[in-house]
Amino acid sequence: MRARTWRAAVAAVGTVLVVAGCGAGGDDDEASASGTPAAAEQSEPADGQEPGGEQAPPGPDTSDIPDPVAEVNGTEISRDEFLSVFENQYQQMSMQAQMTGQPVDEAQLRTLTTDGLVGTELLTQEAGKRGIDVSQDEVRAELAEFAERNQVSTDEFLSAMGEQGLDREAVLEQIDKQLRVEKLITAEFGEFEASDAEVEAAYEQIGQQQAMAGGGAGGGGLPPLEQVRGEVAEQVRVQKEAAAMEELSQKLRADADVTVHI
Repeated sequence: MRARTWRAAVAAVGTVLVVAGCGAGGDDDEASASGTPAAAEQSEPADGQEPGGEQAPPGPDTSDIPDPVAEVNGTEISRDEFLSVFENQYQQMSMQAQMTGQPVDEAQLRTLTTDGLVGTELLTQEAGKRGIDVSQDEVRAELAEFAERNQVSTDEFLSAMGEQGLDREAVLEQIDKQLRVEKLITAEFGEFEASDAEVEAAYEQIGQQQAMAGGGAGGGGLPPLEQVRGEVAEQVRVQKEAAAMEELSQKLRADADVTVHI
């Protein structure tokens, strides 16, 4: 089963592409394995507060973001779509910046976010051209998996997403889009698997990243590989899938009519 987090339904595929572009995987066990932001697990802190009562870093200035942000073969990418990805990624990168001392490059993140959403739209359109379909049962099953992964009911999950500005219809639409693109990538590249050597290399890299960040919140280091092999293997698989998405989206963009306003 695939790891999902609270906001994985928010422009999920676009987020994968943005994360791939940032080169950011994170060290958050299941959250890092999913390739999606872990900004909101089962409960969220109050606005402006980090867990433990610390003040969250100020958010980015998005007053100049246009609507639409871009058009892809005549289909608009809205300001709201952009902000749902950009603000989540900004929050994640701000947390990393607090540990590393490196400021968030907002200009680069804007470009990566826009490119990721353009890529998502191109992949979605290509899935439609190829007649790739997703049934309501598949969407409902994926929704149930999101909820199960977060140890809540489907209604509780949808309620939480509603608090983030996505009603039921919007959540199902995002899941439908995600599944269509996943099917497209599988049809184009086949299934992705992680070899033992790839898992071991990824585990070592995560350990190095954690050491650079000060050993993690608890300072206890990584669990033994055998305890987290499944999560690390999933992270490798998702990274391969993200690279394939990027490759195909770039190929499609070469022949597409794309206008970016940001």
